[in-house]
Amino acid sequence: MTTTSAPALVGSGGFLLGLSLALAIGVLIGIERGWTLRHEKPGARVAGVRTFSLLGLLGGLLGLGVAGPLQGLSLVIAAGAIGALLLGYVVDMRKNGNVSVTSAVAGVATLALGATATAGHLAVASVGAGATLALLSSRDVLHRALTYTSEADLKALIRLVLVVFVILPLLPDAELGPYALNPRRLWFVVVITGSISFIGYVLIRWLGGRRGVLVTALVGGLVSSTAVTLESARRIRANSAPRANQAAIAVASTVMLARAACLVAVLVPTAVPRFLPMLMWGLAASAVAAGALVYRARNETSDRSAMAVKPPDLKLAFLFAGLVALLTTAAGFAKSQFGEAGSSVVIAAGGLFDVDSAIAAIGTLPAGTLSAELVAFTLIAPVVFNTTLKLGLTVAIAGRRGALLPGAALAGTAAVLLATIAATGLVL
Repeated sequence: MTTTSAPALVGSGGFLLGLSLALAIGVLIGIERGWTLRHEKPGARVAGVRTFSLLGLLGGLLGLGVAGPLQGLSLVIAAGAIGALLLGYVVDMRKNGNVSVTSAVAGVATLALGATATAGHLAVASVGAGATLALLSSRDVLHRALTYTSEADLKALIRLVLVVFVILPLLPDAELGPYALNPRRLWFVVVITGSISFIGYVLIRWLGGRRGVLVTALVGGLVSSTAVTLESARRIRANSAPRANQAAIAVASTVMLARAACLVAVLVPTAVPRFLPMLMWGLAASAVAAGALVYRARNETSDRSAMAVKPPDLKLAFLFAGLVALLTTAAGFAKSQFGEAGSSVVIAAGGLFDVDSAIAAIGTLPAGTLSAELVAFTLIAPVVFNTTLKLGLTVAIAGRRGALLPGAALAGTAAVLLATIAATGLVL
């Protein structure tokens, strides 16, 4: 019977690999700490490149000892090394008034990562070292981010943490009820779309005010292309950077199509072979139209103000989950009463205002609920419906003259999608 102990690592050559990784981790973290503290006088630092390198090497040796007969001695040596490191930083604090414990924690992490490397967990040690280096080197970036972080930003982050790390693990991973609703699978789609919304919101806060309408539309399409369309149409009507806002409508629609492709790939991967061939021509047409309108607006001076995109709200997450659950339940009921076609129509119509919810509803259906052809139709139909809806909103708000070019882009995209559906012979 074989084990994954330290002797096994020695025999397989893993000893040298693990110990080399442990030493490399110490050297890299030491270089980062040395560079960050380079303005201090030589000898004034508690730990430099050599000390961190030794900590990594010592951690590697301790990792071998913990798995063998020297476990007790290894733990004593580890405690002594950590104690000596912390004592040095305590003396430094009292002497220089330095209250930062980052380097002390980095030293302990170096020791632990070295031990992890020789214990046989090379991938964990590598990822941990990369994360440690990224955090240590991002001090200025993180401090600047905190300076510009508002209370609304922090609340949005907390909401996302609640959605991902608190609510999701508590939900049962089982099919419940007559229509086999899976609560965890249902909430998982909220996690995905909520994360996309949060990323889009952060990008808008970071870039929107400085980069103008077009960049805001590009990232705003991650949150809601319909919201971008409404705001852009209002600005066109007010004659506020009309060319840039006309282009913004087409850009946001293109992002919506690309986002739909990504969501289908994640939530309904089995539908990708049938869905993407129908979507790609519409996506290409939308991208060409958006590019033409962006080029047309290249010399226009925009007001460079960010569009009104509110931070993601936990209430929206619950509403989205409720909508998906409602669509899923209605689809199950429609199938029991009218067959597969009824289920498909319910979900497709539900995507009129929100494409994500229709895709998510398909992702939560039990396998085999719809045929492959109906799944493809149910996924592509909301995209067409939503594009048509934005066309109507643009004309109604911006006026016929202001909506001429973005309306043509949206109408052309919808027409290409419909032509592709007809060419594939996909019908209910």
